[in-house]
Amino acid sequence: MRDLDLMRGPEASVDSITDSVTGLPDGRVFSVVLDRKIALARRTLKPVSIIYFELDEFESFAPYVREHAMRSTSRVITNTVRESDTICDLGSGVLAALLDDTSEAGAVWAADRVRNAYTDSPSRDIVTLSAGVACYPSHAMDPQDLLDAAQLACHRARIHGPGRIEVATEGDDF
Repeated sequence: MRDLDLMRGPEASVDSITDSVTGLPDGRVFSVVLDRKIALARRTLKPVSIIYFELDEFESFAPYVREHAMRSTSRVITNTVRESDTICDLGSGVLAALLDDTSEAGAVWAADRVRNAYTDSPSRDIVTLSAGVACYPSHAMDPQDLLDAAQLACHRARIHGPGRIEVATEGDDF
């Protein structure tokens, strides 16, 4: 095992693929996992959903509030979704959950469970959480298009008010 660590070099450390505040994998890991999950979904003909969570007004918070909010939010999401789901920190107040074998309805239900659990979190009085849901193959066939659809749905949720959940629609422009 030691020889393998030496071959990887310092740039391949665990810290390089995880966020220091949340401890979650970063966007690079999310991209790789999303590509693989979509490829598997094509073969097995099963749905895959993304929930794109964004902390409302994140940029307006003081740095220590941002860290606390991200830490708290990542714990709530991790403790609420299934163990088999992949949660990643995409940066700037954005967390994404990749749900295997989950339809649009199942993803909305999961996002709502996270939102309800979030109301019991320590940061509930300061921070709200909006979410956008997109499902393969309903909303997109390509991994990046699916992520874009979830992001756009989250953007629509934030426009309609904090703490909302929106689902991608077929007419969305990426």
